[in-house]
Amino acid sequence: MLDITRRIRSNWSLKVVLGLVSLLIIFGALSFIQQDNMTTVDARKMANYDMGATVFSGDDVINENSINKYPLASNLGYLVYQIRIINIEGVLQSITTGAVPLPISEFTKYGISDAGEAEGFIGPGVLTVEGNALVVKPPSNFVWGYKTPYTYGVKTKEGIDIVENNETIKSISKNDINNDTIPSKYSSGEDVIKWYDRNDIGSNITLDYGLSDFSDNRSTIPPKDIEEYFGEDVANYTQIHPSGAPVMIYMANYDEKVGSDAYTYLGSYPQYNDNNRAFNAKQFALAWNNTIIPPNSTSSGTEIIGFAASADPHAPGGYASHGVCPPARALRAVAMSLGFPLPQGMNGASEAVNFGVNPGSGIKVTNTGDVPVKIIMWTEGEGPGMIIYAKMIELIPEGYEDTNSIDSTNN
Repeated sequence: MLDITRRIRSNWSLKVVLGLVSLLIIFGALSFIQQDNMTTVDARKMANYDMGATVFSGDDVINENSINKYPLASNLGYLVYQIRIINIEGVLQSITTGAVPLPISEFTKYGISDAGEAEGFIGPGVLTVEGNALVVKPPSNFVWGYKTPYTYGVKTKEGIDIVENNETIKSISKNDINNDTIPSKYSSGEDVIKWYDRNDIGSNITLDYGLSDFSDNRSTIPPKDIEEYFGEDVANYTQIHPSGAPVMIYMANYDEKVGSDAYTYLGSYPQYNDNNRAFNAKQFALAWNNTIIPPNSTSSGTEIIGFAASADPHAPGGYASHGVCPPARALRAVAMSLGFPLPQGMNGASEAVNFGVNPGSGIKVTNTGDVPVKIIMWTEGEGPGMIIYAKMIELIPEGYEDTNSIDSTNN
């Protein structure tokens, strides 16, 4: 019985295809008939997503239910199109209703197939318009955005409102504030309660971050989509870097070139606790290792790395994170040797980090070059003899002619 059913379906499919081919031949001869003079088509209204949306190959970017339809009798060429792409449902609807949809190829340029799917690229594309045609632009070699506050808690008389994109998505009474009700990777329920008790009605606290202000003008990506779209590494990078930091979401077709390198020794200053100093030097290298700074952007290291404080009568408050200045000197050297300005939060002296500046999130390096750079830092050895290394790696896209690069070594 099953074999009989399969044969019936197979024969039916063959007849449908042959019928469509016949119609294609017939209507092909008639497709010269003048089509209706159409009013201006708004291609954006026929998209499944808002302009600026991030899309991937295979995504349905056209909403077929929103495509403009025209009288079949004077637009036989449009029916030919439906037959050519073997859109059986579209052909049947056109014949039975007398109205045929505008071919997708009429209001798209590139990056979108005749079936309305994104195609022809790898990575996160972006849906937009050129003229009055929909297109999906492929990502360039490098695409980056910036970590931006996205979800807020706003204090009310009864508790807090959770706000996203200027819309209140839910309200929580003070007694219900806990880790399960607060949508945050950055603040615990206890943190929010402390904030609530210390602030006035109308005050707000940032609970989560998205990515915005992209290099290719794509739309803001909410927190829930960062890992799904760009992977776990990008999500982790976003989480550990401070608000406002650039985040590279896509890199492809590039070479790495050592633009500059440097090293320093930790040395011994027992009055500031050499064990603490060695710990802080390692923490500094950890905070900055693998930081990527796009061209014409400024970034710091991570903000979740802790540093040990040692007593220092000359420091404000009587304590300082000694041991961070040797690695800071190495970082300063590789940045300035590429022509970058003195990093913010630093000075030109041996004690390179200014008092009161967090060595991870407080120091900021500005890339004034034309290509992204990646900072590599690590340590070797222990105690006062520890060596701290730094490299500034230039990420060179394919086809880039580097006419201004400075290739030097700093020891």
